[in-house]
Amino acid sequence: MSSYRLPARALVVTWNAVDGVGTLRTEDGSEVRFGASACTDFEPETGLDVWLVETKPDPLGRGERAKVVNRSGRMEQDKLSQFEQEAAEEEARFEREAALLDTVGLAEEPESTDYEALTAKERTRLARGLMELKRTSHLAEEPFTHLVELEPALFHPYLDELSREEEPECLAWVDAPLHRALALTQELRTDWTPNRGGPPVGSVMSHQDAGRQERAPGDPVAAAALALGRSGHPEALRALEQWMAGLGEAEQREALHLLFLADVGRRPSGELVYLYSRTCLEGVASEASEDGPAPVAKGLLWFPTVGAACLTCGSGLVDALRLDEDTTGHPWPTRLPTCLACIFQGGVVHVEVSRDGTLGRAVSQVSESQHSHKVRPPPTGTVEFIPGRIRRSVPRSEREQHHRLGGALSWIQSPDVFGCPNCGEPMRAAGQVRDEDACFSDIGMLYAVACGPCGIVTTFSQS
Repeated sequence: MSSYRLPARALVVTWNAVDGVGTLRTEDGSEVRFGASACTDFEPETGLDVWLVETKPDPLGRGERAKVVNRSGRMEQDKLSQFEQEAAEEEARFEREAALLDTVGLAEEPESTDYEALTAKERTRLARGLMELKRTSHLAEEPFTHLVELEPALFHPYLDELSREEEPECLAWVDAPLHRALALTQELRTDWTPNRGGPPVGSVMSHQDAGRQERAPGDPVAAAALALGRSGHPEALRALEQWMAGLGEAEQREALHLLFLADVGRRPSGELVYLYSRTCLEGVASEASEDGPAPVAKGLLWFPTVGAACLTCGSGLVDALRLDEDTTGHPWPTRLPTCLACIFQGGVVHVEVSRDGTLGRAVSQVSESQHSHKVRPPPTGTVEFIPGRIRRSVPRSEREQHHRLGGALSWIQSPDVFGCPNCGEPMRAAGQVRDEDACFSDIGMLYAVACGPCGIVTTFSQS
């Protein structure tokens, strides 16, 4: 038992930042040594008013030493005990998740392809188990994210239990039932003040968590609008148009920027449209299992074109991805031509592509008028395609599909929405190719969007 009446107000009278030790003086004049590990909510400095909350025997036999010091005076554990408790809780969460995954035959830390191999009954059972785990313990974010991206309808029965303001829970509103989506219109207010903001300056967090904070809607009105956009219904877009018509100009811009996250763009007429394709082909990863889906098409990666060059820099064009000419059934465009020299400079490349795949003019928008050097494209390779799901986040491992035609784009950074350079209409997703050889980025992605009426394919990159 401590000889002090705790908690007690104290003053930091000495502090040695090099050694990480100092001295506190309580109001009755007693002095107590303390270390940095005892300070739970502040960085020590001389002259700071604090609370001495708990003491322990000094290991050197010099009376008592501070165990917990804070600015609030509330009782709490010291840092070491907090770390040990957090580690124990994390281990318990991991064991619960592993036990749940085991019920459907999944090993620890499964890949996206492992979830895809589950039967419909196994997916339903896993979704139910994830919700039970959320109610009793925590949200298993990694399994939830894989499953909600694969089949959001699995979580439609639980929409009332999931947050619309936080990822990955809000992704459950993708393709939500129309009656559930339209019920959200009651939450749309025209006196809305946007409250979105990214991570606080100086925050230390994973790239995934930082991205989630940047994409967070920030308030209930924005969350309702984003959920409506994700529902995929034309009726939802009409409701959003009516809401945006009552907003101020600045609020309309913020609302539109928010809806980009749902792959929604606005035409010059003010009409909202979806910018993704319901048809998607994914390149089969080289490590894909032989018992996986059978390929339905073949194509080429980084195939040099013949007789087509960029009018901006003179470099020859290359098809970042193209289907074999005998492939039928996939909507235009079936090739993604680009100028790697301009892409390397951070440019945006516009190429005319006819319905039969013939290339026309190719021009680029680049910030530099001169290219410092030629860019050698990666070696030409072959790729097989399987039917893909519409949405897929940035691949988490080498086993996942990187290259896609159609569907929605998997953004590394915030979405880039382009208007057609000819007609100004918003361009729709056409495909993406992973820059596995760091040819034009730091292992980033080449994206392609297209305007069908004008026959223009636009490519750009993120990393």
